[in-house]
Amino acid sequence: LYDIINGLYGIHRSNIIHKDLHSGNIFINRGYAYVGDLGISKSATESGNDNENYGIIPYMAPEIFKGQKYTKASDIYSFGMIMWEVMTGRRPFWDRNHNTYLIIDICDGLRPPIVTNAPEGYIELMKECWHSNPEKRPQATNISRKIMEMNKNERGSSNNNPTEIIESSDIGPVTTYNLGAIYKSRPLSSMINSAMSLRSSRSQSISLEKLKRKFEDNLIEDNHDEGMKFCQLN
Repeated sequence: LYDIINGLYGIHRSNIIHKDLHSGNIFINRGYAYVGDLGISKSATESGNDNENYGIIPYMAPEIFKGQKYTKASDIYSFGMIMWEVMTGRRPFWDRNHNTYLIIDICDGLRPPIVTNAPEGYIELMKECWHSNPEKRPQATNISRKIMEMNKNERGSSNNNPTEIIESSDIGPVTTYNLGAIYKSRPLSSMINSAMSLRSSRSQSISLEKLKRKFEDNLIEDNHDEGMKFCQLN
């Protein structure tokens, strides 16, 4: 993780956004990890919206689904998913079909389940990285510093019992290969548009249902008040 975040820091320091950061684009050579495949990366100063959203759904930040442009914070979200993958040995949302419904759930705050134990500060940092608000995600340089501190704490001479990661029962065993979980980068604009249209329709339906219930509650309350007045008059 330390190598990966330092690689991402180098990319961001050059004012470049990776845009497609996931474990498949991390390469290992002689024990060191390198961030690769900058094929769809772009300058952080480049204006305008991206014409095509391309990537792997579980690693994409929710603001991208909502029509916002890629930023360095979008890459940090992807790194948060890599942190979860390293911690659990599973790919995020391996048990879900990567379709419009997963996109909607991610926009509504869904994240992978958390293991019950991890190095001190690890889970908190991971949650900061995948925060729904991109402005609240840490920068690569801050993440690098925190991971270095964790490594020192775990490997330090004073720590005779390094943290043993215990999986949550919510994660469950991998029993079948899910063909609907697609971990290959692909064009997603059409699927994202469908997901956002469906999410908007659901939101409108919920709002109308709330208004209907409020109207019915007020009507019942008014009828109750009128009944009380009638009883008092008689």
